[in-house]
Amino acid sequence: MPRLLNQFDLKPSVELEVFEQAWSSFVDVLITSGLAEKGAPLCQRIPDSGYDTDEERHHTLMAVIEFRDQAQADLAWAAIEDRVEPLGQSHRKVTSLVHDPVFTFWAEL
Repeated sequence: MPRLLNQFDLKPSVELEVFEQAWSSFVDVLITSGLAEKGAPLCQRIPDSGYDTDEERHHTLMAVIEFRDQAQADLAWAAIEDRVEPLGQSHRKVTSLVHDPVFTFWAEL
């Protein structure tokens, strides 16, 4: 199952509640459109623990999106790139609220 880790900070003027609503809407559109299987809850990083050793990135928020398979992930990517609605609008809303996003994509062996 491919997964996408989204790491980011909110823009200084953005309130967490506003972002949470936009993120939930985006994930709902992905799922109801058949372009993702699941979206993990929005998470806050805990950098001051022995578990967190990433000294390169200092993002405060993250979330994971899960795809059924690579084909579904590819369809989601194409829909975002092609700005297929309503996904395009939802994606633009989310990206307008974040600063310095980093994405990591992986799948089980």
